[in-house]
Amino acid sequence: MCRHQMQDRLYKQLQAACDAHIAQQLAALQAHTQLAPAAFLEHVAGMWDDYCSQMLRIRSIFLYLDRTYVMSLPGLRSLFDTGLASLRHHLTEHPKVESHIMRGLLDLIDRERQGEAVDRQLLAGLVRMLGDLGLYSSTFSPRLLQETAAFYRDEGLRLMEAADVAHYLAHCESRLQQEQERCLHYLEPSSRRPLLHAVEQQLLAAHTPQILSKGFKMLMSAHRVQDLARMYSLLSRVGGTDALRDEWRQYITTTGTAIVKDEANDKEMVERLLQLKAQLDGVLGAAFQGCAAFADQLSSAFQAAVNSRSNKPAELVAKFIDAKLRGSKGVGEGELEGELDKALVLFGYIQGKDVFEAFY
Repeated sequence: MCRHQMQDRLYKQLQAACDAHIAQQLAALQAHTQLAPAAFLEHVAGMWDDYCSQMLRIRSIFLYLDRTYVMSLPGLRSLFDTGLASLRHHLTEHPKVESHIMRGLLDLIDRERQGEAVDRQLLAGLVRMLGDLGLYSSTFSPRLLQETAAFYRDEGLRLMEAADVAHYLAHCESRLQQEQERCLHYLEPSSRRPLLHAVEQQLLAAHTPQILSKGFKMLMSAHRVQDLARMYSLLSRVGGTDALRDEWRQYITTTGTAIVKDEANDKEMVERLLQLKAQLDGVLGAAFQGCAAFADQLSSAFQAAVNSRSNKPAELVAKFIDAKLRGSKGVGEGELEGELDKALVLFGYIQGKDVFEAFY
């Protein structure tokens, strides 16, 4: 037929036949819109699979027409694209079908977020259909992001009241991983960053003050380094490190000052300050990745704490060093040097060094 100059007629007849078949398929789907979303999506997936296989068969049968006549005329769609345009047109003619597809997909995603096992292969196939029809970015994605934000907003409010901070942070980390997996398994890659941003904003940014006020001091006191590292990592995603750094400084100042001003336990002051400094150095390196800004806050806050009581810390550090030197018999040289090095670190924070020299 193509060689007898009947390409145009053949192309139009194929176009009309495909359009009629697609209209019939959409009418059949319209009759199933009373079904539950998951059951309805099974019918949609069946229609899409049938459509794809039939269009591929048509394209293979009429490959000569597709490769010669269609390609020779600018603006003329290929047979497969013609079918897609027809399907997209008929979906707009059946808004209830389109709406039911969107609602069904969103419901399945919601159910999976709530812990229910869903058919990811079904989701992947229908998401691919929306992408091929040009409906993913324009229609589905905005609704997905809107409902994602609402889901995590409600979850954040609920869990922030009920869970302790360590479990809440672990849950946030898990949610971020789950959304990445959804993009890997069935959502389009373009959704990855917007979805993660929605989780970050609703679970982390919206609750940063509560996370810090409820959890930071507790985690520090219990030396929960892994949880502190998770807090640092997650808050870094939402610009929360400045607030975390303020809590860090406040904790150091408050804890250190309490040790220095505890007159009843002056004999233990130096040992307790050394233990605190070792703990803080460990957290700085293991949880805060040795961040320079956190290191600066550690130095200034610890110095303020050590000097919150005049003269006494200098006196006790001098006596501590003297006692170590006098009692060095039977102590290994390396062990003694280690003890003295730690004490000299405290000496470096003392402002009244003349008092230290007088006692030493």
